[in-house]
Amino acid sequence: MDIFIILLAILSFWGIKYSSTGHRDYIGRGSTDSIKGIFAIIILFSHMRGYVPIPTIGNYDMIYYSVLDFLGQLMVVMFLFYSGYGIMEALKRNIEKYTDTFLKRRLLRVWIMFAVAVTLYLILNQILGRHYDASTIVLSYIGWESIGNSNWFVFDILILYLFTYASLRISQRLGLNLKWISLLIFAMTFCLIVVFYISGKGAWWYDTVLAFPIGMFFSIYKVKIEENIKGWRWALSFVGLILIFIIFKYRYQLVFSYFDGNKLMYGISLLISFLTSSVFAALIVVMTMKIKVDNKILRWLGVNSFAIYILQRLAMILAAHFGWNDSAIIFATIVIPSTLLISAVFTAGVNKLNSRIIG
Repeated sequence: MDIFIILLAILSFWGIKYSSTGHRDYIGRGSTDSIKGIFAIIILFSHMRGYVPIPTIGNYDMIYYSVLDFLGQLMVVMFLFYSGYGIMEALKRNIEKYTDTFLKRRLLRVWIMFAVAVTLYLILNQILGRHYDASTIVLSYIGWESIGNSNWFVFDILILYLFTYASLRISQRLGLNLKWISLLIFAMTFCLIVVFYISGKGAWWYDTVLAFPIGMFFSIYKVKIEENIKGWRWALSFVGLILIFIIFKYRYQLVFSYFDGNKLMYGISLLISFLTSSVFAALIVVMTMKIKVDNKILRWLGVNSFAIYILQRLAMILAAHFGWNDSAIIFATIVIPSTLLISAVFTAGVNKLNSRIIG
């Protein structure tokens, strides 16, 4: 499986450009799509692990597993960060218009895509003779439960969008500016973390969600940040963030290794996790200011990243059903192209559906 990580690395470095003066479009649509494209494939690689045999010592794909283990939940951070950033940029352009159309243009659009995908899983389950109770099926349409599909990330996005809409309506009544809106969303997101913790959801449900409001804060202070990260200060910031990230990552692993049911240690590990994901997002943003990772293939993957994320288990379930997962290489060579093909068709079809329903 190491070959797939190597191929992704080659693809990521293809067309890479460094500019001493910086790239003005470093957080524009094309650049962010490319970064999302990289992480969409990494998520695909990560999910494949659950369907193939655990490698033996003599047959260990060290690069593949080391990269995935090192990144962990960090592979979803930039999706949340860019989402929060994009929303705030839209609000800065026209807050009234964006607020009035937010539920339809943002939340409903995402839910329709998710609902269509869940329906595909429901059909596949019926064909394969897999049955779920009615409550599980109903709750799977909002991401709280799953019928074989990935779900927690979409549930988080839907809730974060609801928080955003509620904050915008509150701001209209109280006359709050964008900074207070971001703080309100941050507070609501923190409450969501508490709810997830109390409900017993796994840490992956909430240990990266603060990247969403942090993306909003970056949008608000972007100009000031850019003014203060120029020349030698960019290099110092980049190296400093790398060192801080390594320290946080090491500390998280160290604290978590002593978790063993201790609530205090678990709380500390969560705090370090939040800090690690924040530093990771900052590191990627600062890096892309001068190092442009962008090409047509990565952009395509980024545009189709939602479909790749939500549909990848279709191919995995089918391949495992027919016993094609005995070999990780064979499994990957079936799942990867199948997922990309299905995703392309899905994105085109659902975009047309959204255009008809939403306009």
